[in-house]
Amino acid sequence: MSFASSTSCPDYVSYSKEFHEPGSGGLFNLPFQRPLESCRKFTSAVIESVISNITSKIDNLDLGRLFTNSFPNTLDTTISQTACIVDNSHSCVPLAFIITGDINAMWLRDSANQILPYLPYVHQDIKLKKLFLGAIYMQAHFITMDPYANAFNGPSDMNALSTSIFNNSAGDDFNRMEKRASGLKEGVWENKWEIDSLASFMSLSYRYWNQTKDNSFVSDTVWVDAVEILLDTLKKEQQPTFEPSSGKVMETDYLFLKTSDRPTETQYNGGRGQPVRYTGMVKSLFRPSDDATVFPFFIPGNAMLSVELDHLSTLLLSSFSASASENRQGERLQRLAAESAKMSTEIREAIYKYGMIDHPIYGKIFAYEVDGYGSFLIMDDANIPSLLSLSYLGFVDQRDPVYQNTRKLVLSKDNPYYFAGPRASGIGGPHVGLEYAWPMSQIVRMITSDDDQEIMESLNIILNSTDNTGLIHESIHVFEKAGGDDNVGYTRSWFAWANGLFGQAILKIMSEKPHLLTKSQ
Repeated sequence: MSFASSTSCPDYVSYSKEFHEPGSGGLFNLPFQRPLESCRKFTSAVIESVISNITSKIDNLDLGRLFTNSFPNTLDTTISQTACIVDNSHSCVPLAFIITGDINAMWLRDSANQILPYLPYVHQDIKLKKLFLGAIYMQAHFITMDPYANAFNGPSDMNALSTSIFNNSAGDDFNRMEKRASGLKEGVWENKWEIDSLASFMSLSYRYWNQTKDNSFVSDTVWVDAVEILLDTLKKEQQPTFEPSSGKVMETDYLFLKTSDRPTETQYNGGRGQPVRYTGMVKSLFRPSDDATVFPFFIPGNAMLSVELDHLSTLLLSSFSASASENRQGERLQRLAAESAKMSTEIREAIYKYGMIDHPIYGKIFAYEVDGYGSFLIMDDANIPSLLSLSYLGFVDQRDPVYQNTRKLVLSKDNPYYFAGPRASGIGGPHVGLEYAWPMSQIVRMITSDDDQEIMESLNIILNSTDNTGLIHESIHVFEKAGGDDNVGYTRSWFAWANGLFGQAILKIMSEKPHLLTKSQ
Protein backbone atom coordinates (compact mmCIF):
# COMPACT_ATOMS: atom_id res chain seq x y z
CA MET A 1 0.00 0.00 0.00
CA SER A 2 1.36 3.43 -0.87
CA PHE A 3 1.11 6.48 1.34
CA ALA A 4 -1.13 8.15 -1.25
CA SER A 5 -3.67 5.33 -1.02
CA SER A 6 -4.52 6.00 2.60
CA THR A 7 -6.15 9.11 4.04
CA SER A 8 -4.27 8.53 7.30
CA CYS A 9 -0.88 8.21 5.59
CA PRO A 10 -0.06 11.22 3.42
CA ASP A 11 1.96 11.06 0.23
CA TYR A 12 5.57 11.21 1.42
CA VAL A 13 6.65 13.22 -1.64
CA SER A 14 4.62 16.11 -0.24
CA TYR A 15 5.12 15.23 3.41
CA SER A 16 8.92 15.35 3.09
CA LYS A 17 8.85 18.94 1.85
CA GLU A 18 6.99 20.29 4.87
CA PHE A 19 8.14 21.27 8.35
CA HIS A 20 6.92 18.85 11.03
CA GLU A 21 7.19 19.33 14.76
CA PRO A 22 9.09 18.97 16.89
CA GLY A 23 12.07 20.96 15.63
CA SER A 24 15.54 19.86 16.67
CA GLY A 25 16.24 22.94 18.76
CA GLY A 26 19.54 23.45 16.97
CA LEU A 27 20.68 26.32 14.78
CA PHE A 28 18.51 25.14 11.86
CA ASN A 29 15.77 23.68 14.08
CA LEU A 30 15.42 20.78 11.63
CA PRO A 31 12.00 19.10 11.63
CA PHE A 32 11.18 15.49 12.49
CA GLN A 33 10.53 13.98 9.05
CA ARG A 34 9.83 10.32 9.74
CA PRO A 35 6.34 9.12 8.91
CA LEU A 36 3.99 8.24 11.75
CA GLU A 37 4.87 4.80 13.02
CA SER A 38 1.66 3.33 11.62
CA CYS A 39 2.65 4.66 8.17
CA ARG A 40 6.18 3.23 8.11
CA LYS A 41 6.75 0.50 5.55
CA PHE A 42 9.16 -1.58 7.66
CA THR A 43 10.03 -1.41 11.35
CA SER A 44 12.98 -2.85 13.23
CA ALA A 45 13.51 -2.57 16.98
CA VAL A 46 17.25 -2.98 16.42
CA ILE A 47 17.44 -0.02 14.04
CA GLU A 48 15.35 2.08 16.44
CA SER A 49 17.83 1.20 19.19
CA VAL A 50 20.75 2.24 16.97
CA ILE A 51 19.08 5.59 16.24
CA SER A 52 18.49 6.27 19.94
CA ASN A 53 22.01 5.24 20.88
CA ILE A 54 23.76 7.33 18.23
CA THR A 55 21.65 10.47 18.60
CA SER A 56 22.10 10.45 22.37
CA LYS A 57 25.83 10.89 21.78
CA ILE A 58 25.80 13.51 19.00
CA ASP A 59 26.49 17.00 20.31
CA ASN A 60 24.98 18.93 17.38
CA LEU A 61 21.17 18.82 17.69
CA ASP A 62 20.62 19.39 13.97
CA LEU A 63 23.07 16.66 13.07
CA GLY A 64 21.33 14.28 15.45
CA ARG A 65 17.97 15.11 13.89
CA LEU A 66 19.37 14.67 10.35
CA PHE A 67 20.65 11.21 11.33
CA THR A 68 17.29 10.35 12.92
CA ASN A 69 15.47 11.27 9.73
CA SER A 70 17.89 9.86 7.19
CA PHE A 71 19.24 6.57 8.56
CA PRO A 72 15.87 4.72 8.61
CA ASN A 73 14.52 6.48 5.50
CA THR A 74 14.73 3.38 3.30
CA LEU A 75 12.88 1.23 5.83
CA ASP A 76 10.33 3.94 6.62
CA THR A 77 9.38 4.77 3.06
CA THR A 78 10.65 2.46 0.29
CA ILE A 79 9.95 -1.19 1.21
CA SER A 80 7.08 -1.33 -1.22
CA GLN A 81 6.20 -5.05 -1.35
CA THR A 82 7.35 -8.20 0.42
CA ALA A 83 6.32 -11.84 0.21
CA CYS A 84 7.41 -15.10 1.73
CA ILE A 85 6.51 -18.62 0.61
CA VAL A 86 7.25 -21.91 2.30
CA ASP A 87 9.35 -24.20 0.12
CA ASN A 88 9.65 -27.99 0.22
CA SER A 89 12.05 -27.81 3.16
CA HIS A 90 9.47 -25.77 5.11
CA SER A 91 11.72 -22.71 4.99
CA CYS A 92 10.46 -19.23 4.24
CA VAL A 93 11.82 -17.95 0.92
CA PRO A 94 11.39 -14.16 0.76
CA LEU A 95 11.06 -11.51 -1.94
CA ALA A 96 11.35 -7.74 -1.46
CA PHE A 97 10.53 -4.93 -3.89
CA ILE A 98 12.27 -1.68 -2.90
CA ILE A 99 11.51 1.59 -4.65
CA THR A 100 13.99 4.48 -4.91
CA GLY A 101 11.75 7.01 -3.18
CA ASP A 102 9.68 9.33 -5.32
CA ILE A 103 9.97 6.98 -8.32
CA ASN A 104 7.88 3.84 -7.95
CA ALA A 105 10.40 1.48 -9.52
CA MET A 106 13.23 -0.71 -8.24
CA TRP A 107 16.73 0.04 -9.48
CA LEU A 108 19.25 -2.76 -8.99
CA ARG A 109 21.94 -0.26 -7.95
CA ASP A 110 19.81 1.93 -5.70
CA SER A 111 18.00 -0.85 -3.88
CA ALA A 112 21.27 -2.61 -3.04
CA ASN A 113 22.79 0.60 -1.69
CA GLN A 114 19.61 1.62 0.14
CA ILE A 115 19.64 -1.39 2.47
CA LEU A 116 23.41 -1.84 2.95
CA PRO A 117 23.54 0.50 6.00
CA TYR A 118 21.45 -2.08 7.90
CA LEU A 119 23.62 -5.10 7.09
CA PRO A 120 25.61 -5.09 10.37
CA TYR A 121 22.36 -5.65 12.27
CA VAL A 122 20.89 -8.66 10.47
CA HIS A 123 22.10 -11.05 13.18
CA GLN A 124 19.89 -9.21 15.67
CA ASP A 125 16.72 -9.05 13.56
CA ILE A 126 15.41 -11.96 11.51
CA LYS A 127 13.09 -9.58 9.62
CA LEU A 128 16.09 -7.57 8.43
CA LYS A 129 17.81 -10.76 7.36
CA LYS A 130 14.79 -11.79 5.31
CA LEU A 131 14.67 -8.31 3.78
CA PHE A 132 18.21 -8.75 2.46
CA LEU A 133 17.49 -12.23 1.15
CA GLY A 134 14.29 -10.93 -0.42
CA ALA A 135 16.18 -8.18 -2.23
CA ILE A 136 18.82 -10.65 -3.45
CA TYR A 137 16.17 -13.00 -4.82
CA MET A 138 14.21 -10.17 -6.41
CA GLN A 139 17.31 -8.80 -8.13
CA ALA A 140 18.26 -12.26 -9.36
CA HIS A 141 14.78 -12.65 -10.82
CA PHE A 142 15.02 -9.28 -12.56
CA ILE A 143 18.39 -10.16 -14.10
CA THR A 144 16.92 -13.33 -15.59
CA MET A 145 14.18 -11.14 -17.10
CA ASP A 146 16.55 -8.67 -18.76
CA PRO A 147 20.24 -8.40 -17.80
CA TYR A 148 20.56 -5.08 -19.66
CA ALA A 149 17.81 -3.32 -17.72
CA ASN A 150 18.55 -1.04 -14.79
CA ALA A 151 15.08 -0.58 -13.25
CA PHE A 152 11.93 -2.68 -12.90
CA ASN A 153 8.24 -2.34 -12.12
CA GLY A 154 6.64 -3.97 -9.13
CA PRO A 155 4.74 -7.22 -9.72
CA SER A 156 0.96 -7.07 -9.62
CA ASP A 157 0.82 -10.19 -7.43
CA MET A 158 3.89 -10.67 -5.25
CA ASN A 159 2.81 -14.01 -3.80
CA ALA A 160 2.09 -15.47 -7.23
CA LEU A 161 5.46 -14.25 -8.48
CA SER A 162 7.20 -15.75 -5.47
CA THR A 163 5.57 -19.14 -6.08
CA SER A 164 6.48 -18.95 -9.77
CA ILE A 165 10.12 -18.12 -9.13
CA PHE A 166 10.77 -20.85 -6.58
CA ASN A 167 8.99 -23.46 -8.64
CA ASN A 168 11.61 -22.68 -11.31
CA SER A 169 9.00 -21.63 -13.86
CA ALA A 170 9.54 -17.88 -14.04
CA GLY A 171 12.71 -18.04 -16.08
CA ASP A 172 11.05 -19.94 -18.93
CA ASP A 173 8.09 -17.55 -18.92
CA PHE A 174 10.24 -14.47 -19.15
CA ASN A 175 12.52 -15.91 -21.80
CA ARG A 176 9.44 -16.21 -23.99
CA MET A 177 8.26 -12.65 -23.34
CA GLU A 178 8.11 -10.35 -26.28
CA LYS A 179 9.18 -6.74 -26.02
CA ARG A 180 6.36 -4.24 -25.68
CA ALA A 181 5.82 -1.45 -28.19
CA SER A 182 8.05 0.76 -26.03
CA GLY A 183 10.93 -1.64 -26.64
CA LEU A 184 10.83 -2.83 -23.04
CA LYS A 185 10.14 -6.34 -21.83
CA GLU A 186 7.13 -6.78 -19.59
CA GLY A 187 8.08 -5.76 -16.07
CA VAL A 188 11.00 -3.52 -17.10
CA TRP A 189 10.75 0.14 -16.12
CA GLU A 190 13.92 1.24 -17.96
CA ASN A 191 16.53 -0.72 -19.89
CA LYS A 192 19.61 1.46 -19.76
CA TRP A 193 22.75 -0.68 -19.79
CA GLU A 194 24.67 0.38 -16.69
CA ILE A 195 27.38 -2.06 -15.63
CA ASP A 196 27.13 -0.99 -12.00
CA SER A 197 23.64 -2.53 -11.90
CA LEU A 198 25.06 -6.03 -12.21
CA ALA A 199 28.00 -5.10 -9.97
CA SER A 200 25.52 -4.00 -7.29
CA PHE A 201 23.75 -7.37 -7.41
CA MET A 202 27.08 -9.12 -6.91
CA SER A 203 28.00 -6.71 -4.12
CA LEU A 204 24.72 -7.26 -2.26
CA SER A 205 25.02 -11.04 -2.54
CA TYR A 206 28.64 -11.10 -1.40
CA ARG A 207 28.28 -8.62 1.46
CA TYR A 208 25.24 -10.45 2.81
CA TRP A 209 27.13 -13.76 2.68
CA ASN A 210 30.30 -12.24 4.14
CA GLN A 211 28.32 -10.82 7.05
CA THR A 212 26.16 -13.87 7.77
CA LYS A 213 27.95 -16.83 6.14
CA ASP A 214 24.48 -17.78 4.89
CA ASN A 215 24.85 -19.04 1.33
CA SER A 216 21.41 -20.61 1.13
CA PHE A 217 20.51 -18.48 -1.91
CA VAL A 218 23.31 -20.11 -3.92
CA SER A 219 21.40 -23.39 -3.89
CA ASP A 220 18.43 -21.78 -5.61
CA THR A 221 18.30 -21.99 -9.39
CA VAL A 222 17.12 -18.42 -9.83
CA TRP A 223 20.30 -16.98 -8.24
CA VAL A 224 22.74 -19.25 -10.08
CA ASP A 225 20.90 -18.63 -13.37
CA ALA A 226 21.22 -14.90 -12.78
CA VAL A 227 24.96 -15.23 -12.19
CA GLU A 228 25.41 -17.24 -15.38
CA ILE A 229 23.36 -14.74 -17.41
CA LEU A 230 25.30 -11.89 -15.80
CA LEU A 231 28.69 -13.34 -16.75
CA ASP A 232 27.57 -14.15 -20.30
CA THR A 233 26.32 -10.57 -20.71
CA LEU A 234 29.56 -9.05 -19.41
CA LYS A 235 31.61 -11.23 -21.78
CA LYS A 236 29.52 -10.03 -24.72
CA GLU A 237 30.06 -6.42 -23.69
CA GLN A 238 33.84 -6.89 -23.57
CA GLN A 239 33.81 -7.25 -27.34
CA PRO A 240 35.12 -4.45 -29.58
CA THR A 241 33.04 -2.53 -32.12
CA PHE A 242 34.86 -3.97 -35.15
CA GLU A 243 35.75 -7.54 -35.98
CA PRO A 244 39.60 -7.62 -35.76
CA SER A 245 40.37 -9.47 -38.98
CA SER A 246 37.71 -8.10 -41.38
CA GLY A 247 37.09 -4.68 -39.84
CA LYS A 248 33.34 -5.21 -40.14
CA VAL A 249 31.03 -3.99 -37.39
CA MET A 250 30.33 -6.82 -34.97
CA GLU A 251 26.81 -7.81 -34.05
CA THR A 252 25.51 -6.60 -30.70
CA ASP A 253 22.74 -7.74 -28.36
CA TYR A 254 22.11 -4.22 -27.10
CA LEU A 255 21.21 -0.88 -28.67
CA PHE A 256 19.68 2.17 -27.03
CA LEU A 257 18.20 4.84 -29.28
CA LYS A 258 15.61 7.33 -28.12
CA THR A 259 14.12 10.54 -29.47
CA SER A 260 14.84 13.15 -26.82
CA ASP A 261 15.73 16.80 -26.36
CA ARG A 262 18.42 15.65 -23.92
CA PRO A 263 21.48 14.04 -25.53
CA THR A 264 22.17 12.17 -22.29
CA GLU A 265 19.01 10.12 -22.96
CA THR A 266 20.22 8.41 -26.13
CA GLN A 267 23.41 7.00 -27.64
CA TYR A 268 25.69 7.52 -30.62
CA ASN A 269 25.82 5.45 -33.82
CA GLY A 270 22.26 4.22 -33.94
CA GLY A 271 22.24 3.33 -30.25
CA ARG A 272 25.51 1.40 -30.30
CA GLY A 273 27.68 4.03 -28.57
CA GLN A 274 31.10 5.34 -29.57
CA PRO A 275 33.44 2.76 -31.15
CA VAL A 276 35.81 0.90 -28.83
CA ARG A 277 38.70 -1.46 -29.32
CA TYR A 278 39.17 -4.59 -27.23
CA THR A 279 40.80 -3.85 -23.86
CA GLY A 280 39.38 -6.39 -21.42
CA MET A 281 37.05 -3.79 -19.91
CA VAL A 282 33.26 -3.96 -20.26
CA LYS A 283 31.29 -1.38 -22.22
CA SER A 284 28.65 0.65 -20.41
CA LEU A 285 26.34 2.84 -22.46
CA PHE A 286 25.00 4.62 -19.36
CA ARG A 287 26.40 5.88 -16.06
CA PRO A 288 24.98 5.36 -12.55
CA SER A 289 23.36 8.80 -12.99
CA ASP A 290 21.33 7.19 -15.84
CA ASP A 291 23.11 9.58 -18.26
CA ALA A 292 24.67 8.30 -21.49
CA THR A 293 28.41 7.73 -21.46
CA VAL A 294 30.62 9.66 -23.89
CA PHE A 295 33.15 6.82 -24.15
CA PRO A 296 31.81 3.34 -23.32
CA PHE A 297 34.62 2.18 -21.04
CA PHE A 298 33.34 3.78 -17.86
CA ILE A 299 36.28 3.49 -15.45
CA PRO A 300 34.51 3.67 -12.04
CA GLY A 301 31.96 1.08 -13.18
CA ASN A 302 34.68 -1.25 -14.44
CA ALA A 303 36.59 -0.79 -11.19
CA MET A 304 33.50 -1.84 -9.26
CA LEU A 305 33.00 -4.81 -11.59
CA SER A 306 36.58 -5.97 -11.02
CA VAL A 307 36.13 -5.85 -7.24
CA GLU A 308 32.75 -7.56 -7.23
CA LEU A 309 33.70 -10.27 -9.73
CA ASP A 310 36.55 -11.20 -7.41
CA HIS A 311 34.10 -11.24 -4.50
CA LEU A 312 31.69 -13.35 -6.54
CA SER A 313 34.44 -15.87 -7.24
CA THR A 314 35.16 -16.15 -3.51
CA LEU A 315 31.48 -16.68 -2.73
CA LEU A 316 31.06 -19.30 -5.45
CA LEU A 317 34.18 -21.22 -4.43
CA SER A 318 33.05 -21.28 -0.82
CA SER A 319 29.65 -22.57 -1.89
CA PHE A 320 31.28 -25.13 -4.19
CA SER A 321 33.24 -26.50 -1.23
CA ALA A 322 30.04 -26.73 0.79
CA SER A 323 28.18 -28.54 -2.01
CA ALA A 324 31.00 -30.65 -3.42
CA SER A 325 28.91 -33.80 -3.09
CA GLU A 326 26.41 -32.42 -5.60
CA ASN A 327 28.62 -32.97 -8.61
CA ARG A 328 26.64 -31.22 -11.31
CA GLN A 329 25.86 -28.14 -9.23
CA GLY A 330 29.38 -28.15 -7.80
CA GLU A 331 30.95 -28.22 -11.26
CA ARG A 332 28.75 -25.33 -12.34
CA LEU A 333 29.74 -23.21 -9.35
CA GLN A 334 33.40 -23.98 -9.90
CA ARG A 335 33.20 -22.99 -13.56
CA LEU A 336 31.41 -19.73 -12.78
CA ALA A 337 33.95 -18.95 -10.06
CA ALA A 338 36.84 -19.41 -12.51
CA GLU A 339 35.14 -17.20 -15.11
CA SER A 340 34.52 -14.50 -12.50
CA ALA A 341 38.12 -14.48 -11.28
CA LYS A 342 39.50 -14.36 -14.83
CA MET A 343 37.29 -11.44 -15.84
CA SER A 344 38.10 -9.55 -12.63
CA THR A 345 41.81 -9.72 -13.46
CA GLU A 346 41.27 -8.78 -17.11
CA ILE A 347 39.34 -5.67 -16.14
CA ARG A 348 41.79 -4.54 -13.46
CA GLU A 349 44.76 -4.88 -15.81
CA ALA A 350 42.89 -3.02 -18.56
CA ILE A 351 42.06 -0.11 -16.24
CA TYR A 352 45.73 0.41 -15.43
CA LYS A 353 46.73 0.01 -19.08
CA TYR A 354 44.05 2.13 -20.77
CA GLY A 355 42.30 4.07 -18.00
CA MET A 356 45.24 5.78 -16.30
CA ILE A 357 46.67 8.96 -17.82
CA ASP A 358 49.34 11.59 -17.12
CA HIS A 359 47.73 14.90 -16.20
CA PRO A 360 49.85 18.08 -16.63
CA ILE A 361 48.93 19.32 -13.12
CA TYR A 362 48.01 16.29 -11.02
CA GLY A 363 50.31 13.61 -12.44
CA LYS A 364 49.00 10.08 -12.88
CA ILE A 365 45.23 9.94 -12.51
CA PHE A 366 42.33 7.70 -13.47
CA ALA A 367 40.23 8.99 -16.37
CA TYR A 368 36.45 8.90 -16.07
CA GLU A 369 35.80 7.24 -19.46
CA VAL A 370 38.00 5.94 -22.28
CA ASP A 371 37.56 4.13 -25.61
CA GLY A 372 40.75 2.08 -25.89
CA TYR A 373 41.93 4.14 -28.84
CA GLY A 374 43.51 6.84 -26.69
CA SER A 375 40.54 9.13 -26.18
CA PHE A 376 39.63 9.93 -22.58
CA LEU A 377 37.26 12.10 -20.55
CA ILE A 378 38.40 14.02 -17.46
CA MET A 379 35.53 14.62 -15.00
CA ASP A 380 33.67 12.93 -12.21
CA ASP A 381 29.97 12.54 -11.44
CA ALA A 382 28.48 12.44 -7.95
CA ASN A 383 26.76 9.07 -8.37
CA ILE A 384 28.46 5.92 -7.06
CA PRO A 385 30.47 4.31 -8.59
CA SER A 386 32.55 7.42 -9.15
CA LEU A 387 36.26 8.18 -9.25
CA LEU A 388 35.94 9.72 -5.79
CA SER A 389 34.46 6.45 -4.48
CA LEU A 390 37.22 4.14 -5.79
CA SER A 391 38.68 3.52 -2.32
CA TYR A 392 35.19 3.11 -0.81
CA LEU A 393 34.48 0.47 -3.47
CA GLY A 394 37.67 -1.39 -2.54
CA PHE A 395 39.43 -0.97 -5.88
CA VAL A 396 42.38 0.96 -4.41
CA ASP A 397 43.74 1.73 -0.98
CA GLN A 398 42.71 5.14 0.30
CA ARG A 399 46.39 6.18 0.41
CA ASP A 400 47.12 5.03 -3.15
CA PRO A 401 48.98 7.91 -4.89
CA VAL A 402 47.05 7.63 -8.18
CA TYR A 403 43.78 7.68 -6.27
CA GLN A 404 44.91 10.66 -4.19
CA ASN A 405 45.91 12.55 -7.34
CA THR A 406 42.54 11.74 -8.88
CA ARG A 407 40.73 12.72 -5.69
CA LYS A 408 42.40 16.13 -5.64
CA LEU A 409 41.37 16.76 -9.24
CA VAL A 410 37.72 15.73 -8.93
CA LEU A 411 37.28 17.85 -5.77
CA SER A 412 38.56 20.93 -7.56
CA LYS A 413 37.43 23.22 -10.34
CA ASP A 414 39.62 21.21 -12.71
CA ASN A 415 36.67 18.82 -12.66
CA PRO A 416 34.12 20.57 -14.92
CA TYR A 417 31.29 19.16 -12.78
CA TYR A 418 32.60 20.46 -9.44
CA PHE A 419 30.48 23.41 -8.34
CA ALA A 420 31.03 25.77 -5.41
CA GLY A 421 28.97 28.70 -4.18
CA PRO A 422 27.73 30.36 -0.98
CA ARG A 423 25.03 27.72 -0.39
CA ALA A 424 26.97 24.52 -1.03
CA SER A 425 29.79 22.85 -2.92
CA GLY A 426 30.47 19.42 -4.35
CA ILE A 427 30.43 17.30 -7.46
CA GLY A 428 27.34 17.33 -9.65
CA GLY A 429 26.81 16.00 -13.16
CA PRO A 430 24.86 16.45 -16.38
CA HIS A 431 21.79 14.65 -15.02
CA VAL A 432 20.50 17.66 -13.07
CA GLY A 433 22.55 20.37 -14.74
CA LEU A 434 25.13 23.04 -14.06
CA GLU A 435 25.50 24.75 -10.67
CA TYR A 436 23.82 21.88 -8.83
CA ALA A 437 26.11 19.98 -6.42
CA TRP A 438 25.05 16.61 -5.04
CA PRO A 439 25.30 16.11 -1.25
CA MET A 440 26.15 12.49 -2.07
CA SER A 441 29.59 13.67 -3.22
CA GLN A 442 30.21 15.33 0.16
CA ILE A 443 29.16 12.11 1.90
CA VAL A 444 31.64 10.12 -0.20
CA ARG A 445 34.26 12.77 0.53
CA MET A 446 33.74 12.09 4.25
CA ILE A 447 33.80 8.32 3.86
CA THR A 448 37.08 8.43 1.90
CA SER A 449 38.91 10.85 4.23
CA ASP A 450 41.00 10.50 7.38
CA ASP A 451 41.32 14.25 7.83
CA ASP A 452 39.23 15.67 10.69
CA GLN A 453 38.98 19.13 9.15
CA GLU A 454 37.84 17.77 5.79
CA ILE A 455 35.22 15.54 7.42
CA MET A 456 33.84 18.42 9.48
CA GLU A 457 33.77 20.68 6.44
CA SER A 458 31.67 18.13 4.58
CA LEU A 459 29.34 17.68 7.56
CA ASN A 460 28.76 21.42 7.76
CA ILE A 461 28.08 21.69 4.03
CA ILE A 462 25.48 18.92 4.30
CA LEU A 463 23.83 20.49 7.34
CA ASN A 464 23.57 23.77 5.46
CA SER A 465 22.11 22.07 2.39
CA THR A 466 18.84 20.57 3.65
CA ASP A 467 16.85 23.80 3.08
CA ASN A 468 15.28 23.16 6.50
CA THR A 469 13.63 19.93 5.33
CA GLY A 470 15.77 17.72 7.56
CA LEU A 471 16.55 15.33 4.70
CA ILE A 472 19.42 14.79 2.23
CA HIS A 473 18.50 15.93 -1.27
CA GLU A 474 19.57 14.71 -4.67
CA SER A 475 21.21 18.06 -5.51
CA ILE A 476 21.50 21.64 -4.25
CA HIS A 477 21.84 24.84 -6.27
CA VAL A 478 25.16 26.24 -5.03
CA PHE A 479 24.31 29.93 -5.46
CA GLU A 480 20.70 30.68 -4.62
CA LYS A 481 17.17 29.54 -4.32
CA ALA A 482 15.52 30.08 -7.68
CA GLY A 483 12.13 30.63 -6.01
CA GLY A 484 8.66 29.39 -6.83
CA ASP A 485 6.86 26.19 -5.88
CA ASP A 486 8.58 24.09 -8.53
CA ASN A 487 12.14 25.26 -7.99
CA VAL A 488 13.20 25.77 -4.41
CA GLY A 489 16.91 25.38 -4.87
CA TYR A 490 17.12 21.60 -4.59
CA THR A 491 16.00 18.48 -6.45
CA ARG A 492 14.23 15.52 -4.84
CA SER A 493 13.37 16.03 -1.20
CA TRP A 494 12.98 12.25 -0.95
CA PHE A 495 16.10 10.40 -2.13
CA ALA A 496 16.47 7.29 0.00
CA TRP A 497 19.91 6.21 -1.25
CA ALA A 498 21.58 9.49 -0.26
CA ASN A 499 19.83 9.49 3.11
CA GLY A 500 20.97 5.96 3.88
CA LEU A 501 24.50 6.72 2.77
CA PHE A 502 24.60 9.70 5.12
CA GLY A 503 23.50 7.46 7.99
CA GLN A 504 26.24 5.02 7.03
CA ALA A 505 28.82 7.84 7.09
CA ILE A 506 27.73 8.97 10.56
CA LEU A 507 28.07 5.43 11.88
CA LYS A 508 31.55 5.20 10.38
CA ILE A 509 32.62 8.49 11.95
CA MET A 510 31.15 7.48 15.31
CA SER A 511 33.13 4.23 15.17
CA GLU A 512 36.44 5.67 13.97
CA LYS A 513 36.41 9.33 15.04
CA PRO A 514 33.80 9.75 17.78
CA HIS A 515 35.45 12.96 19.01
CA LEU A 516 34.05 14.72 15.93
CA LEU A 517 30.46 14.00 16.97
CA THR A 518 30.15 13.19 20.63
CA LYS A 519 29.23 15.36 23.57
CA SER A 520 32.04 16.66 25.76
CA GLN A 521 32.77 14.37 28.68
